[in-house]
This record gives sequence, C-alpha cells and structure tokens, in this order.
Amino acid sequence: MRIILVRHGRPDHSAARWCSPAQMKDWIACYNEADVAGHELPDRLVALAAEAGVVVCSSVARCVQSRALLGTDCCRQPDPLFAEAHLPYPDWPFPRLPASLWRLLFRSAWFCGFARHTEPIRESNRRAGAAADRLVQLAEAHGSVLLMGHGIMNVLIARQLRRRGWAGPRHLLMKGYWHASVYRKGPPDR
Repeated sequence: MRIILVRHGRPDHSAARWCSPAQMKDWIACYNEADVAGHELPDRLVALAAEAGVVVCSSVARCVQSRALLGTDCCRQPDPLFAEAHLPYPDWPFPRLPASLWRLLFRSAWFCGFARHTEPIRESNRRAGAAADRLVQLAEAHGSVLLMGHGIMNVLIARQLRRRGWAGPRHLLMKGYWHASVYRKGPPDR
C-alpha cells in the first residue's frame, strides 16, 4: 500500500512584494485565487498519478487545478479536510516588509500558537489526523492513493502517517511545488 503526498503546482501569484501585516490579508487572497503554472508539471508526477488507485485533493482552487493538470480520472470531490492551514497575520498597519519575510515570521509564530485569522495548530493537527485516517482507508481500498495537497498540511499529515506506522520522508517542510513524497506501510525510517 502507498500514500503519495504531493504539493500543488506553483501559483502564478502577482501580489505586492512588500506589505504591512494587515495587507497580508490581500496577499493571501491573491495567492489563493492565482492560477497554477501548469507548464512546470513534471512528467514523472503524471506517471506517478496514473499508477495511483485513486487521486484526491484539497478543496482549495490551486489543488483542484493541479489535480486536473495530472489528467487522471477523478471521481472524488475536492475535500476541505485536506485544505491548507492558512497563514495567520495581525492587523498592524505597519511596518512594510517583504511579504516573504512576513510569511516566514507568521508561519513560525503559527507553529508557536499564534492563529489570528486562521485555525490554531492544534485544530490543524486534529484535522491532519482525520486526513491521515481517510488516506489510510483509501489506500486499503485502492492499494494506493495520491493526495494533491499543500505544503504545511502535507507536513502535518505525514507526521500522523508516521505515527500510524507508515514509512516515508520525515522532513517535508520547504519542499518545492509538485514535490511528491511516498509513504508505505512498514517500519518507520531510521
């Protein structure tokens, strides 16, 4: 049995490069609405998806688009259970700094418990546990399942899979777009 966690394709995102913390709301909205750069889809991922018993995805548009680009026969509806743990942000009108710096700072703060305008990490971990259970059920029913998901949620789901005895990569944080990580039932990695 295999569970394949894939990060969606790169959003073709053109929001402001510099912003205040409060302006991150607009930055996040632009990121969520951006189309995926489909020309970057690797052929090896298309082949991997074709071998999967079932392909599922998050309900967020960039994952739905990414799954469609795989060209697989998808009979399952996009599922909000697999949606990203969104970026928190405070309502401060200043200072203006690079959005990439705010993303790093606010995601780090989220891991430490800051959850303004998003779900807390404990809720995301609970949802990741339910997502891992769903993926295990699908793998048992179909032999393998590919999830077109998100960077942070895939990290949380992977941790839950390893707790359930699935072997696979430990470190998914900072993996690129279209990155696939394969988990198999068996002893944990050493």
